[in-house]
Amino acid sequence: MRVRANQSILLTLLLFTAVLAGCTTDDDGGGGESPIDLVIYYDSTSGMIQENIQNGAQVSFSGVELSFDYAYTKSTAGDIESFYFEAGDGSSRIIVDANETGEITYTYATHGLFTANLGAIDEAGNEDNTTITIRIDKKTLLGESGTTNPPTMNIDSTPDCECPAPNKIEIDSTVENPPNFQGIGGSPVSVTWILSGEGIERNSGQEQIADGQDAQWMHSELNPGAQIWTLDVELNQENEQVNVEHEVTITYSGQESNPNPMPIESD
Repeated sequence: MRVRANQSILLTLLLFTAVLAGCTTDDDGGGGESPIDLVIYYDSTSGMIQENIQNGAQVSFSGVELSFDYAYTKSTAGDIESFYFEAGDGSSRIIVDANETGEITYTYATHGLFTANLGAIDEAGNEDNTTITIRIDKKTLLGESGTTNPPTMNIDSTPDCECPAPNKIEIDSTVENPPNFQGIGGSPVSVTWILSGEGIERNSGQEQIADGQDAQWMHSELNPGAQIWTLDVELNQENEQVNVEHEVTITYSGQESNPNPMPIESD
C-alpha cells in the first residue's frame, strides 16, 4: 500500500510539473523571433572633434565621421526595405533605401557618450535593431597673438546627450613674451592662469616671463561635471604684448562599444 501511495504522489508531481512547463513555454513563445538577421559592421566607435580658434575666429573644425555597413543584413520574410541610424545626439533618424545603399555615414559634431540605435525594416514591416555606445571627445586649440588682455576661454563640459559627464578636462597652455624689435625696451611680464568652475578655482600661481621667453601651465581637472568652466590668463601689466596658445581636451571614460569590423576572408 505504501509503494502504491508513493507512486500516486510521484505521478501527481509529474503531472503538476508538466502543467507548469506548458505555461512557461506559452509565455516564452508568445513574442517569437524577428525574421531579420541584423548584421552591421563598423570599424570604430570613438573619435575626437578638433576645433581651432585663432584671434577670435574659428579657422577649422572637424567632426568625427563614423560609417556603418548594413549590407549583410537579411530577412526570411522578404527583402530588406530600409536601414536606419539614430545618433543619440538629438538629431533625426537617418533612413536609407536598402535597394540603393547598404551603408550609413554620420558625422558627430558634439562631444558625449552617445547611445546610437541601428536597425532594419523588411518589406513585410518586420523590424530589428540594436544599440551601441559611441564615445566622442573634443580638443580645442585657441590662440591669441599680440594681446595685452587675453580673452576668457569658455570650456563647456556638458555632454550633448543624456549620459555621464566627461571624466577629465586636460589643459596645456603656453604664454609667450615675444622679444621686442631689436631687443630694445622689452620687459618681463608676470602671468597667472585661473581655471574656474561652480564653486571651484584652480590657480597656477604667478610666474614671471622674461622678454623673449615663454611659460607653460598643464593641468588635469578630474570629474569636471556638466558645466561651463572658464580659463583666464591674467597679466601684471598692459605694456607688454603676449601670445597665448591653449590646448584644451575634454575626454570621457572608455565605455564605448567594441568595433565590429568586417571579417577578413582567409585564402
